[in-house]
Amino acid sequence: MRKRDSYGNYFEFPEAELSWKELEKIRAEINTQYSKYRGEPAGLHRSYGLDNKAYTYYFENHGFDDINIYYREEIE
Repeated sequence: MRKRDSYGNYFEFPEAELSWKELEKIRAEINTQYSKYRGEPAGLHRSYGLDNKAYTYYFENHGFDDINIYYREEIE
């Protein structure tokens, strides 16, 4: 099932299968740096996951606090 944004519009990709805690951690980091992503339809954010490994998180952007993290890739 596809996720909807706060306006009821569907995101293109299904949400990544990450724990709620990890999703919220990354969402908070993206919101803190939102000026960097404003106006962009998609973005990537590099951070450490809850397992202390470095990842790149790919997300769709429909506005501040209205994002869909759809993929996580480990940084080697």
